[in-house]
Amino acid sequence: MGKEVIIEISWLRPLKLIGLANLLCGIIVFIIAMILEDWVVSDENENFQFYMSLWKKCKKIPPPEVEREEGVEAEWECLEATALGVYMSVVQALIVIPFVASIISFIIGIVAYCKREWRFLYKIAAIILIIAAVAVLVGVILFPIMFINNLPFSAFFWFGWGYGVSWAAFCFILCAAVLFLISQDKKEIYHTQKTMKL
Repeated sequence: MGKEVIIEISWLRPLKLIGLANLLCGIIVFIIAMILEDWVVSDENENFQFYMSLWKKCKKIPPPEVEREEGVEAEWECLEATALGVYMSVVQALIVIPFVASIISFIIGIVAYCKREWRFLYKIAAIILIIAAVAVLVGVILFPIMFINNLPFSAFFWFGWGYGVSWAAFCFILCAAVLFLISQDKKEIYHTQKTMKL
């Protein structure tokens, strides 16, 4: 007579926890994008130096040849970024409002994770995040289009880390929204049993 062995298998599907981790990374990346000062950087070291962040634009024009020989160093002249046009105010709003919405969604997600009976809050957080992701997408597409159309100087330039990091924020919050939406099961820990005859 053969023996029977019962194998119990348990596995965890921490999709919501991964979504919260994604969202936390998105919030951190948002902060970095708003702090970085190199959304646009000029590529000319001698003739004209320029950099721009979400909040200000700075330029450094070298002094005339006579002053340069005397050792006079040019100073950075900074203005509000909104001096470039209304589009910068729109881009600022399209980055800051989704940042605030991401913080609110993170709080909602934490509450839903801690209180299992309030799991419907994940769907609310996901909807907020999808709207925020669309706003960020519009902002990061609008910024280079309007910047190039209203180019304030004739020099070579490139979009820097600040601009690239804002794309990363978009990706993180969109991934968090998708993870909040999928698998609306009440269970995240699954159990099964298998019986094997020896």
